Amino acid sequence: MKKAKKVITPILIPTCYHYLLVALLAGIVYSNTLKADFVYDDRPAILSNDDVLGRSTWSSLVTTNDFWGNPIRLEGSHKSYRPLITASFRLQFEWHGLKSGLFHGVNLLCHIFNSLLVLKLARQMKVMSDDVSLFSSLLFACHPITSEAVCSIVGRADLLTTTFILLALTSHITSSNTIRTIFLAVLAVLSKETGIILIPLVVAYDVLYKNPTTKQFRRDITNHLIALSIICYLRLSVNNFQSPKFSKNDNPVAHDPNLLTRALTFLYLPIFHLKLIVFPKTLSFDWSMDAIPKVESILDSRFILAGICYTVGVKMIWELFLGRSQDRDSESYKKNNAVLFLLGFLTIPHILSSNLFTYVGFVAAERVLYPNTVAYCILLGYGVDVVCKRFPTINPLPLLILLLSLFSYRTMQRVDDWKTEESLFSSALEVNPTKAHMNLGFVFTTQKNFDLAKFHYQQALRRKANLADAWYNLGILTSKTNSTQEAIHYYQKALQSRSNFAAAHLNVALLLHDANQLQKAFFHLDACIQNSGDTLKSYRNHRKTQATCAYNKGRFLQKSGDFHVAIENFKLALEIIDGAHFEHTSSVLNSLGTCYNELGDVASAERYFQMAISENHVNSFLTMAHLKIRQNQSYEVERLLQKAMTLAPESVTVIQNIALAEYHMQNYNRSLLFYRKALSLNPSHVESLQGIANLLQESQNYAESEIFYRKIMEILPDSYSSHANYGAILHLNQKYEQALKAYDTALILNPNDDVARENRQKVMRILRRKRNL
Repeated sequence: MKKAKKVITPILIPTCYHYLLVALLAGIVYSNTLKADFVYDDRPAILSNDDVLGRSTWSSLVTTNDFWGNPIRLEGSHKSYRPLITASFRLQFEWHGLKSGLFHGVNLLCHIFNSLLVLKLARQMKVMSDDVSLFSSLLFACHPITSEAVCSIVGRADLLTTTFILLALTSHITSSNTIRTIFLAVLAVLSKETGIILIPLVVAYDVLYKNPTTKQFRRDITNHLIALSIICYLRLSVNNFQSPKFSKNDNPVAHDPNLLTRALTFLYLPIFHLKLIVFPKTLSFDWSMDAIPKVESILDSRFILAGICYTVGVKMIWELFLGRSQDRDSESYKKNNAVLFLLGFLTIPHILSSNLFTYVGFVAAERVLYPNTVAYCILLGYGVDVVCKRFPTINPLPLLILLLSLFSYRTMQRVDDWKTEESLFSSALEVNPTKAHMNLGFVFTTQKNFDLAKFHYQQALRRKANLADAWYNLGILTSKTNSTQEAIHYYQKALQSRSNFAAAHLNVALLLHDANQLQKAFFHLDACIQNSGDTLKSYRNHRKTQATCAYNKGRFLQKSGDFHVAIENFKLALEIIDGAHFEHTSSVLNSLGTCYNELGDVASAERYFQMAISENHVNSFLTMAHLKIRQNQSYEVERLLQKAMTLAPESVTVIQNIALAEYHMQNYNRSLLFYRKALSLNPSHVESLQGIANLLQESQNYAESEIFYRKIMEILPDSYSSHANYGAILHLNQKYEQALKAYDTALILNPNDDVARENRQKVMRILRRKRNL
């Protein structure tokens, strides 16, 4: 007699604890993200985004700017319109500043909430037992492919979009409400463009589950499709009905001239993304450049794999359709529909980012797979449930625990990778070496490890020689080590790769000016100023760099005494920036005041000084004080000097200028007091040494004055004037032999110093008389 097969009963966990378990697992595997920094895309989206830092109006955030803070209607904009996400960043910044842990904390809460919604949706699908639906949600909570969306703060766009999609689906399944669904769809689209798939998913659910012959069904479908059309129209109008344009480095496949290569590669990429979800062993922060080799032949094994996958997928969908019974209330009908819906949920979100209908700014990206992973985890749970029912003697629990353990371990590894930029970029050296080396070069430059930074930039350029950013960063690196000619060479290489690289034009101009190559310096400044930058992705940064070029051109002209043209360039800098935040605004205003003052237009000078003062520009308070001294308005001077002192109490330059102002007002004791205070902060401050030496000399305290002139000469041994002044005080102190040596040194350094020559002759006459006596 045969023994009956023993049915394995799984270890049941009370349903009331399921949601708690999901939240705990998601919180545990991602807990270390709370210790992470701002990394990679967080920099342009948060740290240098005026919309986030409160430097622009709320209206511009909503109506005119893209996710990165650039005008969305420009040709070069990413066209990514996510005001809800940017607003959340701005509110957090206003609440707690740039504390990265709190930004990451919000992302983690979103992921925990999404994991709970996955559990709810899995149960609403009714294709598996409650215990298996717990496995699906636990798998989603710890799936490694979700790590980029959670650990990268900008991944909040994917997190929140998925939140609204899941809220809409779970609430629609419970009780349909068209207005609620449309409202959540609007919020999803305001979070990220992929939110547009919410309404198609709801329509797909209705088509599969509801009776198409009822008026309510037709009304709901019509309302949803009308709402979808309106949302699409409004969203495209924000873009000015333009598609974004991306560089070859971002999406090299889209720029390949061979149509077959483009088609084969883009048909393979969905399978590549699916492989990342199914087997997330190899992950990377960036899959651009040459990280994924192009598929150039139909005999390529990757395309053959894609063909097999598409065939299996189509066959499965066809069998699911045919396998449905005619009874809409039967279990098989509902299960087939549930699987069809989940397959739609798996594929529809990927369509917008697949490059099959419109090119996007990447070849592959992990965070865009966040919503797809929801459907995958539920489908995998369904597969486990089918196996358990077909083979009731098999206990799947050890295998499921092993899978969850492996995924949790891999996710925690990725969380550690995303902690710092150095660890993140190092983790991608094998996947995307070019991009990883270039970014590591930047990281080590900020750490002042210049040798290692140079190594990584050179490694990146060895793989791809036309990387303008790498050449530019090499220029910055070598300029820090005083290798001027080498830095100029690197900047010029950057400009060969990207002729409209504004920052490279600016930096090479500054170096050329210091090397006294003025004509070349002005050429690069003009080249920067004249490029509109409308086609550039980083438009705001480009405009700020243009304004900086105009400001520096004005500074150079001001130094040469060409005040009229200098004023034109200073005003151009203000016009370019057009009221936006600009770190040099107060300096530009102060320079305008100085130029007008030099031209004798005191009224204009005062007007610009006052504008600079309103920006709390310290030097403007000092300049205005000196102006008031010349106008004999000493009652204003003290207030201005006090304000400057309040803004920069430990600034040697401020204290020295206050001492100079007190000297001009003939308050010699106070002047001496401030000079001594400046020297207590910096004993080698030449201007303060010069001021106190002159003051002591004028008060006929020649002995102490000599001490300060000697210090100046020791600090500036190559300055002819320091030797000439030292000779003059020695002359007054009747130290003629030493004075003669000082004058000789001054004349060696500057043979055209007539005053030093005349004083030397006086000393020689005195020495001759002494010798004759």
